[in-house]
Amino acid sequence: MNIMLSIIVGFVYMLALYFAIFWVFTFIENQKNFRSEARKKRIHDYPMVSVIIPCYNDEATIADSMGSVLSLKYPKDKLQLIVVNDGSTDSSGRIIDAVIKDNPDRDIKVITQANQGKAAALNNALAVSKGEFFACLDADSFVEKHALERMIIKYKESGNDLVIITPSMKVRNPRNLLQKFQRVEYINSVFIQRLMGYIDCIYVAPGPFSLYKKDVIVRLGGFAEKNLTEDQEIAYRVQSRHYKIRQCHDAYVYTEAPSTIKELYRQRNRWFKGSLYNAFKYRKMLMNKEYGDFGMFQMPYNILNYLLAMFALFLVWTLMVWPFLRQVYDLYLVRFDIMPYLKDLRFSFNLLEFDIQMMYLAYAILAIALAIFYFSHKYANERIREYGVIYLIPYFFGYYILISAITTIVCIELLLGKRQKW
Repeated sequence: MNIMLSIIVGFVYMLALYFAIFWVFTFIENQKNFRSEARKKRIHDYPMVSVIIPCYNDEATIADSMGSVLSLKYPKDKLQLIVVNDGSTDSSGRIIDAVIKDNPDRDIKVITQANQGKAAALNNALAVSKGEFFACLDADSFVEKHALERMIIKYKESGNDLVIITPSMKVRNPRNLLQKFQRVEYINSVFIQRLMGYIDCIYVAPGPFSLYKKDVIVRLGGFAEKNLTEDQEIAYRVQSRHYKIRQCHDAYVYTEAPSTIKELYRQRNRWFKGSLYNAFKYRKMLMNKEYGDFGMFQMPYNILNYLLAMFALFLVWTLMVWPFLRQVYDLYLVRFDIMPYLKDLRFSFNLLEFDIQMMYLAYAILAIALAIFYFSHKYANERIREYGVIYLIPYFFGYYILISAITTIVCIELLLGKRQKW
């Protein structure tokens, strides 16, 4: 291995190990919070809450999404449902009307508008909402019946500076291998976001059922209608004004995950570009002690993740893919006559040939990754073997290569000036 490649490998390992150890210590330091949050609590004073569902051509899921809101264990007179039909061209409008007709005793309002995008739909609904709090629920997502009550309890326990509570988001009924990969990814993400909340580092309020304090969001100007990831932009804005964002670990919401590589690429392309746009928009917070761990750790972490992804892809290509292609080409030149290779084949095991330091680093990273994987499932009340274990092998060794490839494409497209639409 040449010197430059050794430097890159060492850099990737050390950076990955640093971030992994950081989350381990954050987890250890917040055991008291984990124990406190495990205790069941009750609420007696229920505030008015408006739930907003933006809908664009979601005929397959909108009825179930609305039904999940109407099934919430929350006083009916304290719950308003607003559905925004954002220029749907399918039968979404008729389905929405049918749900309203079937629930005449519920406070449901529908707004029909020309297609303006999700952020505009949220702002228009916000203008007519009644709630002290409001939640946004994507039309392809479904909230668990106790989620809202648990989130309100979280608000009641916290100070007035808590503005956003995020849910614990899971994949609904994963069917194929790609969706099972995303299920594990989401479970790990829920655990890490919980840790982020303890150090004020949450940088995105997921579309599926994040809960907001209405007066503060209105005062901050509502949602950014030209932003690719309005749910991330509002979180950055809230952090920039020194308000707090927390996760409610037992407020579960289920979402439909992309089922094809094409759908996943489109989703992550928008997410990753939006993330870079927002990091640039709020660059004044980067390495700024005024914003605490968010400025000094989370923002550099968000940006360095792109470098890590590109370096990881480079290493996979350099150390695995390219040597394999060279071997295939050499075999092609000799018309795939493998006998000379078999005759010269020698097996050698010499510890002196191994880079012991790199091995220890790799083992340490793997051990921490497995620990996070275990605790993520434990605290999400998910069984590791729910869908078998065989798919976990390509998840650890293949899925993140795919995500790294998408990340690299995003960076190339940005360098070429390619614009992305919602």
